[in-house]
Parts: sequence; C-alpha cells; structure tokens
Amino acid sequence: MQTRRMIFALFASITVFYLALLIMTRFAPPTPPPATQPATSQPTDRPAATVTQPAATQAEAWEQTQPETRPETSQNVIVRGGSDSAPKRIGNTDEGNPFPMAIDLLPRGASVTTAAIRDHWQTVDRQAPYTVMSPMLVPDASRLVHTFHSFVTPRLRLQNLEIDVDLENVLWSVEHHAADQAVFAVRIEAPDGRPLARVVKTYTLAEQPAKGDASTYDLGLTLSVENLSDGPLEAILVQQGPVGFHKEEQRTEDRRIIGAVWQQGHLLSKGHYRKEITKKHVLALGADSDEQQERIAWAAVTNKFFTCIMAPAGRLGPQDQPRFARVEALPLVEEATDHDEDMTFRYISTPLILAAHGNTAEVAFDCYIGPKSKVAFERVEAYSRRQYYDVIRESFAWCTADALVGLMMFLLNAFYKVPPHNYGIAIIVLVLLVRGILHPLTRRSQINMMKMQKQQAELQPKLQVVREKYANDRTKLNQMTMEVYREAGINPASNILSCLPMMLQLPIWVALWTALASTIEMRHAPFDGWWIRDLAGPDTVIAFSEPVNIPIIGFLMGGPLHSLNLLPILLGISQLLQAKYMPHMRSASNAPRKPDAPQDQMEQQRKMMMFMSIIFVFFLYNAPSGLNLYIMSSNIFGIIEQWRIRRHIADLEVRREAEERLYGPRPPKPRKKGWLHKKWETLAKEAEEARKIQSERKKPGKTKR
Repeated sequence: MQTRRMIFALFASITVFYLALLIMTRFAPPTPPPATQPATSQPTDRPAATVTQPAATQAEAWEQTQPETRPETSQNVIVRGGSDSAPKRIGNTDEGNPFPMAIDLLPRGASVTTAAIRDHWQTVDRQAPYTVMSPMLVPDASRLVHTFHSFVTPRLRLQNLEIDVDLENVLWSVEHHAADQAVFAVRIEAPDGRPLARVVKTYTLAEQPAKGDASTYDLGLTLSVENLSDGPLEAILVQQGPVGFHKEEQRTEDRRIIGAVWQQGHLLSKGHYRKEITKKHVLALGADSDEQQERIAWAAVTNKFFTCIMAPAGRLGPQDQPRFARVEALPLVEEATDHDEDMTFRYISTPLILAAHGNTAEVAFDCYIGPKSKVAFERVEAYSRRQYYDVIRESFAWCTADALVGLMMFLLNAFYKVPPHNYGIAIIVLVLLVRGILHPLTRRSQINMMKMQKQQAELQPKLQVVREKYANDRTKLNQMTMEVYREAGINPASNILSCLPMMLQLPIWVALWTALASTIEMRHAPFDGWWIRDLAGPDTVIAFSEPVNIPIIGFLMGGPLHSLNLLPILLGISQLLQAKYMPHMRSASNAPRKPDAPQDQMEQQRKMMMFMSIIFVFFLYNAPSGLNLYIMSSNIFGIIEQWRIRRHIADLEVRREAEERLYGPRPPKPRKKGWLHKKWETLAKEAEEARKIQSERKKPGKTKR
C-alpha cells in the first residue's frame, strides 16, 4: 500500500510539474534577444539603443564613414593601409574540399569574423556547419556597445621611439588572397612622411589530410615587422586571441580560458572562468620569465566540445627559442556584466630588434580551431608533444580519476566500432559489462546481508536484555552489545559491504558523465534518430520557445528548463521498480517477524531508493541523454539481476530448512577473520581502553598535582 501511494505521488507531482510548464510556456511573454548575438560588424562604440539594424548594415555604414588612415594619438603617426574593405574568405566547408574550415576575414584590423568547421554542425538538424568563433557585441555599463573580432592585432609599440601604433581600427591593404592564404599589410609613417615600419599579417590555412580519426584543424598566423627607417627599431607586438565562443552546456557555464607553461621540463595547465579573470587577475603566463625557466606553451579558449588553441610556432617543448614575454587573459569590456563569452587573451612579444633599414623580424602562431578530439590530440605528433589533451582534461570532474574517464571514452569508441555503429547501443553494452563484472559482488553482498539480518533477528531477545540492563550506561551498553555480536560470530561492520556495488558504480557514473561531456564523437550522435537524437544533450521531445525558471527545482536541475524531456521520467520509474523488487528478508523467509526486531535494513534502503528516484528525475532532467540511458539501462538490468538473486535466496532458504528438518540445526562454520573484522575489533578495543582511562580519571580521590 505504501509503495502504491509513493508511485501515485510521483506520477501526480510529475503531472502537475509538466502542466505548470506548459501553462508558463504558453502564456509567458517572449524575451527579447540578448545584445550579444553574433554579428558581422566592425569595432565601434555606439549607444546600445541604436543597435536595431541588421549586423551587415551596421558594418557597411561604419566602413563608409571611417577614413582609410587613422592618426594615432601617441606621436601622431600615420598608418597607411588599403581601400578594399570587402570581406575575404579562405578555406571551404563543402563536402570533398581539402580544407577543414572556412575562415572569414575583414581588412579592417586584418581580423577574423567567423570560423566555421567542416563535419560538425550547428544543430542536430545539420543545416549549417558549426561556427567556432563569431563577432561579439558587448554592452558596457554606460550603454555603449562594443564590437570585437578574433585575432586582431591591437597595437605595435616602437620601443626606442616611444610610439604606440593602433593596428586594430585601421584598414589593412590586401597584398594577396587565395583559397589557402590571405596577406594583409600596413605602412607606418612619421607626420612628415618618413617611413618607419611595415607590418605584414599572414593567415595560412593547412589542408586536412585524408579523412581519418586524427583530423587536423590548423591555421597559421604570422606577423612580420620590417624596418623602413634610417635607424634601428625595437618593436613589441600585441596579438589577441579568439572571441565569440558559444555556450554548449545548458546546466553550467562551460567557457573558460586555459593557459599552459613549461616549467622545468614539465607542462602545467590551468583553466579559469571570467569571474576569476576579472576579480583575481589570473592567467598572466610568462611574467617576463619566458627567457628563464618558465616558457609559454599555449593558451586556449574552450567551451564544452570546441576550442581554439594558440601556440608559438615551432615551440614543441620547453627548450625551443622564446619570442613572447607573457600572455594576459582579459575581458573585452571591463565594465560588462553577465557576459562570460567576452573574454580572450593577448600575447605580448619580447622586443624584436631591427638593426637597420630592411631588416625583418616575425612572430608566428600555430592555431588549432576545431573539436576537442582525444584521438587527434593523442595521435597527431605536434598536438601530442604540446599536450593539447590537457584542454579536455581540464573539464574533468574533480571526484573522478582521469584514467577512469579515459577508459570510459576508450570503451565507448571501441564498442561503437562494432556494427551497427551506434553510441546508444555502445552505452548499453557498457552497462552489461559493468553489471557483469559487479554481479558476483552484488550477489554475495545481498546474500550476506540477508543472513546477517536473520541472525540479528534471532539475537533480539539477548540484545533486549542488554538494553534493559544497561539503559543508563551507554558505554557499557555498547560494550555488551558488541560482546553479544562477538559470541554469535557477527560483525556489524560487514553491513557496509552491501553498499559496495552502488559505491563502485558512482565513480563510473561520474566518469561516464565526464566522458559524454568530453567526447566530441558523442555530440549529435543519435540513438534512434527520432526520439533521442543527441546522446550528449537532453532528449528533447518538445522544445520551449524560451527557458523556464522554476525556484528550487531549477536549482536541482542546474538551470532553467529548455524542453520537455521524457527519458528522466522513465529513469525515475525504473528506479522505483528496482527499489520495489529489491530482495528483503520477508521475501526470503515465511517466518513471522518478531515485534521487537529492528526495521529491516533492506527495507530502509528500498525506501531511500524510492525517495531518490524522485530526486533523480529533477537532478538528471537536463543531463545528457546518454547518461540517463546508461542509468536507466543499469536499473532495468538490475531488476532482472535482483529477480534472479531473489530466486537464489529463496532456493537457499528452502534448502536450509530441509536440511534442518533432516539433520537438525548446524553450528556455524568457523570463518577466518577478514581485514574488516579485524579492524572492527581493533577499534572496539581502542574504544574500551579509552573508556577505562576516562573512568579512572573520574574516580574520586585522584586529582592532579
């Protein structure tokens, strides 16, 4: 009766919950789009209220009003570029082309507006290639909207002349443009027309090798400075990284900046969110020590599945020549709030010495723009030597081992290679493997618990006498209770073993959760193609037009509700059924239960599982459907396993009763004390010694001198 009421309460609460969702989504007014929508516009400041026209129109209007050269306030130098402001593109995302991505460039700042990669899609419908980077519109506290692009070169400092040159807001000339390369240049002159320097910026897109597991997504970026003056120059370049990464995870913020340095031959990496960067000013790599023991390895911006890594070209280890003094992480607008995507980093070069007219020096970067692929990061030599796998490892949960996550990722990919090549089936096979490995332990622990519960029921008269005799002396009560257990050959601490199968599965769940969030192959991987279309995301049955925030419940879910999901409900039902069919003492024996016997521990565990099944519905509501599929499959196989264990326990009980009728009760077999039993006895002895010492101190007549 109690089980029926709990199941009825579960279904009633779920029904009310979804009715409230449907009402809220139907009658709640839609929210306006945020001001940080991706846009293809140029760097400018304008009131937030004027951002009403399409992004392309904003860009065209801004290009028409800006001069071709812009005087700099430092020494009033002149920066001469070109007149062509049309966007350029290198690469292609069409099927069969040799390039891994398409890069859209603007002569204004010689910047990257968007980077779309091949073979990965923006949505599960596969209508457009995935855009890793896009322009950012970020409003500040004074309601000005700032537009930012990726890979701009903010400034060049001519150190010996004490001149800072703005290179971000000028129109660069297009020196060369082809399918795989684009070259931009600007010329810096003194106010009297004397040439000072020439800066050339080159983007080179590498072709992707033949299709395989270890795909590459490489973009080369080179900055060269040529001395055009009559004297020497010391040039310092500042190069900015990517912007405009999209949030992939619904539950939590998944975008961060990761920095890596070589220290004493070892690579150390650390990730930071925007709040850490703005409040603690973390991620200042190098700190003018690139020439010494610490050398910058790379810096990256990441989200759940994609990343952009910028590494000094040619630096594959700690011994390669330095070119950079430091790397700084920064928000694009200091006063901006609630814009975790508007953070980036900047490389600052060491002084480039240009001794005479015509001398040239350059800094170069190897940029990886693509998926966080474990296979590629381990098999491509350059990625492996730079330890790009740390970009994936940085998102691992703290409560699980890296080796266990790596094992989950390996098993999922290994099972996927077996026909029919379905990750959902691979997850179910993984469940069978884990259940099969833990089955002997599960069966033994539950049988032992049943035996122990029956022995404890038989000892209740003796325990009741002890409780009545030492009701006012808790220390003596515990001591004599342990003595009763010891005489009967029972170790209460062995009850802990009954929870061991569940305890062993918890790290596997966390590791699988992490693997689903770190395996790019799982993104948009379907199970059936019409219901579960993305194992790395929730199983969306009905998508809401806007997120729904529910107090308290939203906290359990880790964020607002974006859709109606069915799989978490089925998971909760499977947990209720598993709790109902758990073996307990009454099912194993027809003997009447004694009125003074303690509550069956299995019964307590069953009730706890019924309560947790309701919590799990909310806690895993927005979780990846692959994880819910794993837990639900584990529950279903667990029900089958428990049914067999129940039958096995019943058979053992019938056999024991038959033997007792024929031969009488058998004395318990002497068993060798295990580690847990010995540990329990040691703790009991220590407690008894401590009690004796405490009693001696309390005796009258003994005082400290």
